[in-house]
Amino acid sequence: MAWDGVPWFVEGTSASEETLRLIADAAVAGGEGVIGPADLVVTALELPGSAVQVGTGAMIARYRTGGGGQAYAARMPTVELVDVEPTGADGPRTDLVIARIEDPYGGEGWPEPEDPSAGPYVFTRILTDVPAGTTSVHQVDDALTAVTLARIDVPAGTSTITQGMITDLRDLARPRSQTISGYLYGVWETPDEVGPLVEWEEFPLGARWTHRAPEWATHATLDVQVTGLRHADAVPARGKLRVTAGEHLGAAAPYAAEAAGRVSAMARHVFTLDVGERGELVDVTMQGIGTEGIAGVLQADANTALHYTLTFHQAPVSA
Repeated sequence: MAWDGVPWFVEGTSASEETLRLIADAAVAGGEGVIGPADLVVTALELPGSAVQVGTGAMIARYRTGGGGQAYAARMPTVELVDVEPTGADGPRTDLVIARIEDPYGGEGWPEPEDPSAGPYVFTRILTDVPAGTTSVHQVDDALTAVTLARIDVPAGTSTITQGMITDLRDLARPRSQTISGYLYGVWETPDEVGPLVEWEEFPLGARWTHRAPEWATHATLDVQVTGLRHADAVPARGKLRVTAGEHLGAAAPYAAEAAGRVSAMARHVFTLDVGERGELVDVTMQGIGTEGIAGVLQADANTALHYTLTFHQAPVSA
């Protein structure tokens, strides 16, 4: 028989471990990492000492030594403290904090626990003295069934771990996203202009939208492109554009037009949503500002088109 004889689920049967691991792998579409954006965060102790704290959460680790399409799911319901070895005077050291599956029946040679029915088979481990700049456990050993949580760069002669030594390296096993887009064309029968005013203002008028951020969203990326902006004469027009989300201000992108004609401009930013903004309405806008001493203007008119794309998405966060 070519098939594993018991699929999930046939009443009165017991599916194989491989089939159950298949379900975990399928649930995250072959991904690997933490389940929620704030899961398994590694932080220094409130009163820094010779250990780090790993927060609660869950993870998916791909089964590295078995057949394809299998993964382990594991959860940590309570906070864990993990000791970090001090460094000597001979130099700094780089450590990697990982969550590792140690399944003695999975082909990796781990010892059996005293009670096989209770385990444990999953542990937080620290791999010491890895190459500086390491970002994944699989750069160290590609055969380990493990998820990377953080890197600790410990200076020489150090036994106290502070937050500044810790680099978050978590990935989401299956990050969610939701994209919204919109298009405006021919709506500026009365031209709206930017420059030479040197204060930020909504531009073009009407470039404001309100959307509800999903409760699961930790970030929002807003991308606005404007084409067909009119530069009426040879007086230079220079300034900046930016996008905003709620109280968050995006990075300014410059625009410039020297000759008469039509030009395009764009602005983009990735915003981190505060906990209180998730699940709430968020106003997003496009704004412009002129450059002091530059008299030219750009106009949005009946031949101007604007396209925006707003993507709510997930990435690891601390809360």
